[in-house]
Parts: sequence; structure tokens; C-alpha cells
Amino acid sequence: MRQRRQGFNRREKRALARLPLAALVLALLFLAFAPGRSLRSLRQVRQQAEAVTEENKILLRETVQLNEEIRLLQHDERHLEKIAREKYGMLKKNEEVYYVSPPSLEEKSP
Repeated sequence: MRQRRQGFNRREKRALARLPLAALVLALLFLAFAPGRSLRSLRQVRQQAEAVTEENKILLRETVQLNEEIRLLQHDERHLEKIAREKYGMLKKNEEVYYVSPPSLEEKSP
């Protein structure tokens, strides 16, 4: 009759010891490269979120500036007049504009 074995031999013990290491390596590879769930995807999503947050801050600043401009245009006559004169070239009654061009190079030489 054949004698029954008591445990694992040396080779089997080494193979069993390597099994958790192999499972860990496979798990890490899955985390690193799994489509849509990898660390790379997470980093890309975080970068996009940071970009959107920064754009949101810029847009909020522009909104505040535009709201202030609207308030000035609605309630400040001097500001409205300044914009009309600078941007649209409007004049008051009996006002004239003279455009003076700088002297050319030929006129400067003796």
C-alpha cells in the first residue's frame, strides 16, 4: 500500500508562497491599466476638473466686471458720456473735433 503524504514538498511550498505575489501584481496591473478605472484615467479626470475650476474662476471675475460695467452704464451719466465719446466718437452740441496728424519725416528734415 501507498503511504499518505503529510504536507507539501518544498517545490509546492514555493509555488504557494508566490501565489499572493502574483495576485498582487495582477491587481496592480489592473489598477494601472484598466480602461475607465485606471490611475491614469483618474489623473486625467482630476486635471480636467482643475481646468474647469480655473475657467470658472475666470468667468466669475469677468461676470463681476461686466455687472459693474452694467451698473455704471445704468446709473452713472459721466461714465456713460465717457464711453460714448471714447468708443463711439460722439460729441456734445457745438463741439468740433480736429484730427492732427504727426509731421512726416520729410517735414522734419531741414
